[in-house]
Amino acid sequence: MAAPSMTDAIKASAGRLTPNLDRRPRQRSAPSMTQSVKNVAAHERKPPATRSGRKGIVVYFDQRVAAAIRRLASEYDATNQELGEMAFKFLFEKFGEAWPT
Repeated sequence: MAAPSMTDAIKASAGRLTPNLDRRPRQRSAPSMTQSVKNVAAHERKPPATRSGRKGIVVYFDQRVAAAIRRLASEYDATNQELGEMAFKFLFEKFGEAWPT
């Protein structure tokens, strides 16, 4: 059987219902939440090849801005990744910086 997802492991440690939703509490004791998180964190991660050698940058926007970005991506048949890269290239250009290669 495959290892449980982090969500399933946390639910199990909190005594939530079994996956088959039979409405009976689990008979066996589940590992602690700390141990469940450690077990999930120990699993080898396999990110998509497109992320190899890259570092994520998270930017939070108002919901209206996020919707406008999705609209632009749709209109121009582009991904959020492509729009973001374009925006950062414009930012570097505006401040007279060379785009790192």
